[in-house]
Amino acid sequence: MVQLYESARKKQPPQKPLTLTIDELDHSGTGVCSTHQPVVFVEGALPGEEVRARVYERKKRFWRATVEQVLKPGAKRIAPFCPHFSQCGGCQHQHIAQLPMLEYKQQAVDQLLNKVGGVTALNWQAPLSGSDQGYRRKVRLALDARTGKGKSSVHLGFRAQGSDKVVDISECKVLTPPLQQLLPDLRSLIKGLGCVRHIGHISLLDADNQLQLCLRLTRPFPEMDRQALKAFSQEHGCTVLLQTEAQEFEHLTSDHQFASYRPVDELSLDFRPTDFIQVNGSVNRAMIAQALNWLDIKPGDRVLDLFCGVGNFALPMAHQGAEVTGIEGVQVMVEQARANALKNSLQAEFLQADLGDEDALTQLTTQLGQIGKVVLDPARTGAANVMPWLSRLNPAQILYVSCNPATFARDMGQLVESGWQVDKIGLMDMFPNTAHTELMALFSR
Repeated sequence: MVQLYESARKKQPPQKPLTLTIDELDHSGTGVCSTHQPVVFVEGALPGEEVRARVYERKKRFWRATVEQVLKPGAKRIAPFCPHFSQCGGCQHQHIAQLPMLEYKQQAVDQLLNKVGGVTALNWQAPLSGSDQGYRRKVRLALDARTGKGKSSVHLGFRAQGSDKVVDISECKVLTPPLQQLLPDLRSLIKGLGCVRHIGHISLLDADNQLQLCLRLTRPFPEMDRQALKAFSQEHGCTVLLQTEAQEFEHLTSDHQFASYRPVDELSLDFRPTDFIQVNGSVNRAMIAQALNWLDIKPGDRVLDLFCGVGNFALPMAHQGAEVTGIEGVQVMVEQARANALKNSLQAEFLQADLGDEDALTQLTTQLGQIGKVVLDPARTGAANVMPWLSRLNPAQILYVSCNPATFARDMGQLVESGWQVDKIGLMDMFPNTAHTELMALFSR
């Protein structure tokens, strides 16, 4: 067999940092230098600033970089409130206050929707926002307890930006106060467990009815560690769960009740540890109130809630007298939504269907009948497959809740081409200090 000779690849010398002036921010809050070719997206930079930036990704049409030094800071730059900000990947934008960042994000989203969706002169509403600290009621902590090669310490916290490295945090001011108070003793507990290496990750929850600690295990815990967890539960008044499989949980405490939250004052929704809920309780309630108001929900309205989860939108609408059908792809969440309707003595129908499957959508058309109003709250991938079907369903109004402006712009373009118009639109600051940008838009024909 012939063996071809291949010369060793030459080591590329380290690239020198660039000196750039930032022109604007994109919809994630990342600085943009459009005068450089190709355009450079610079993390941690603000409009008008001159920065020294290190490029970490080069594409044909754009580069990505991170700030090494701010040479000429902008007037809106502020000092971060967290001591871990420069290393931790949990927050990206503590270098600018909340309201100025929302203004920049709205400008960027407006430009994006104009460019991709072909829509101008949007009717922007005031953004929904709350406190930028103490808001996060649910969080997953990463854990690094590997040993060997001189490494024997345990790191508990969040992953560094663009890295698998776990930043060991001593505090996190974006967590709700009860979770902040739990963190120091939790660190001591975890680092003292004998089988700490068999913990995949740790979830914390500040529900309306309980504090919850959930450990994802890769193998069963020994009795000594189980007793330590029980003692922690009793001392801090929290529920402790051990997760061994995707939907299998062992309660270490006597309290086996579901965690719950209130989307509106009159309702309480239960959820499992793996069910999706919004992490920002106050903005979630404001979002629901705005949805009810924009759609003008009244008794007798026929409403379809797509990607309905455990009933976050559907059940408040049913509470106002609407005839609601919720569609969700995950069967266990459909079952939980039905249980929540029963718990709150509400009439609502919940069905399981794959909303990315055209055959399933066709079957739903016959099953649903005439629908007057639609709410959809898809994942970051959006709902491209649903858009043509919605046009055929022909409701009077569509309320689209998006956690990704890029996929929303794509989906909006389909609706506009089918004759829909954007009546109103507004940002929602569900994750302050981060690159996440969420929005709500109302469409009509």
